Amino acid sequence: MNQARPPRWPATGLPLAVAAPAGRVAPEALEQGLAALAELAPQCRVDCSEAVLASLEYLAGPDAERAANLSALMSDPALGAVLAARGGFGCLRLLPLLDLPALAKTGACLIGFSDLTALLNPLAAQGLVTVHGPVVTQLPRLDQASRADLAALLAGRRPWPAALSGKAVAPGQAVGPLLGGNLTTLCSMLGSPWFPDLGGAVLVLEETGEAPYRLDRLISQLELSGALALVAGVAVGRLSDQDNDPPGLAPALARRLEGLGKPVVMNLPFGHGAANRSLPLGAMAELNGNTGVLTVGLDLA
Repeated sequence: MNQARPPRWPATGLPLAVAAPAGRVAPEALEQGLAALAELAPQCRVDCSEAVLASLEYLAGPDAERAANLSALMSDPALGAVLAARGGFGCLRLLPLLDLPALAKTGACLIGFSDLTALLNPLAAQGLVTVHGPVVTQLPRLDQASRADLAALLAGRRPWPAALSGKAVAPGQAVGPLLGGNLTTLCSMLGSPWFPDLGGAVLVLEETGEAPYRLDRLISQLELSGALALVAGVAVGRLSDQDNDPPGLAPALARRLEGLGKPVVMNLPFGHGAANRSLPLGAMAELNGNTGVLTVGLDLA
């Protein structure tokens, strides 16, 4: 992994752009998200082209068009940040079409999560800090702390270092680069040239819509690949899009992780629900499995 460097952070007067590199975007959900974005960042003009509403079955348009649009936005030095409209699926299909080293050198601030895991980690591996944070269609239901994170960032005030509190599952302390994101998407990258080097990393994981046995299967896949043995610690966010995850999800995952011999913290405030605090991937983080605290952006003060 290359030495991490911050992106061009948003600044007053710089417009924001919305990209749709993954799933098809519902017009009503986009409209509501843009209204929420206008409230969060009243100082910014938001550029949202018709390409965001392109449709090809479950995708937001053909692969080549989505890749070209994302590349053009990230290469525009006049933009303060590029926000994903939504996740879903589709970012994996763009990886062979993108010049990731060139995109990392643009210094663009890319914000998103879920399926964006497939883009955020390879860019972080190229040395560019990326932001695992809310997508536009999620904005209307964000909680106050998550809104405050994003509002500060878009106004040019970095919300890090930040200490996030969860539930301690396995003791110990770890410091390393923050990597990971959506568990299913991360596992889908295994065996590809774009799977991140997790050596010494604080691995963050979130998920939604998966049964306990499927979470077990995904963690088993990471374990059997050898990737899980490399991490310094595991920080788990929410496992559903509900305020409280359904019973059985967290215990199933905890059973699979607590025997790693590394610090594990769960129920941290990021993921598909109302709590989705912004996490700088590629930047340094500290995980305390004794107190249940994940501190992110240690080198971004």
